[in-house]
Amino acid sequence: MNNIKRYGYIILGGFLFALSVNLFLIPASIYNGGFTGIAQLLRDAIQSVFKIEPNFDIAGLINLGLNIPIFIFAWSRLSKKFVKLSLLSVLSQTISLTYIPIPKTPIVEDVFVAILIAAVLGSFGASLSFRAKGSSGGLDIIGFYRSQQNKGSIGNIYLVINSIIYLICLAVYNVQTALYSLVYSFIFSYGLDRFHEHNLEASVMVFTRNKEIKHKVIHEINRGVTHWEGFGAYTGTSLDVFVTIVAQSELVDIKRMIRKHDPNAFIIVTKNLKVDGGFEKRLI
Repeated sequence: MNNIKRYGYIILGGFLFALSVNLFLIPASIYNGGFTGIAQLLRDAIQSVFKIEPNFDIAGLINLGLNIPIFIFAWSRLSKKFVKLSLLSVLSQTISLTYIPIPKTPIVEDVFVAILIAAVLGSFGASLSFRAKGSSGGLDIIGFYRSQQNKGSIGNIYLVINSIIYLICLAVYNVQTALYSLVYSFIFSYGLDRFHEHNLEASVMVFTRNKEIKHKVIHEINRGVTHWEGFGAYTGTSLDVFVTIVAQSELVDIKRMIRKHDPNAFIIVTKNLKVDGGFEKRLI
């Protein structure tokens, strides 16, 4: 993916996420998880304490402020390209959250339908940032850092932060707000897993007469290969057969590489696998 396409994905992803928040979540009084949810709660507190009603939503600016120390932390610890793309994503979110007008009355009257649309639209927007090898900032960056350091899953951090956010919603607002926000969070997470191809694995089995292709997979795609010698039952022709596991986002690259070295190679792809063991997830 070239840089122009990456930047386009990042900017569009931030815009779609902000669109889902301003058009569907806020009119339905639903709160996001992560840093965006914290920004929403801080916005409510600031406007309540200082009795201000600005002409734009300040949650985007608060979210940007919360992310600044995270980016400072990540600059010397993660890929600078990843950090720059993530910063562009947060800036896109901030500008969009600030300038996309919030409807005075809900576009969709049914709250569940509103959170369903918001979750699908928002998770797809967030997935575009990941597809471009960036992130949506905030807890995502902390998660990538922990992943790079082999310090375990970010899941527990998300669980703790989001639980605090929704407990505050329960205490300050009402049960419906807290429960609907929780439902939104689950649907958003599920949608992100479906859209984010770096999280999904695929098996690629190849039948070819070019015995060098498996080495190209190892050195160019950087994936392990298991191979054996096969024979065509009808012709008796000797074939090189190998299997490798890749992220679904790598399928285009590996198929292009195989076709380059053997246009007649026979390729079988099996998607949506669950892989245990030493498979490396390349999130950035």
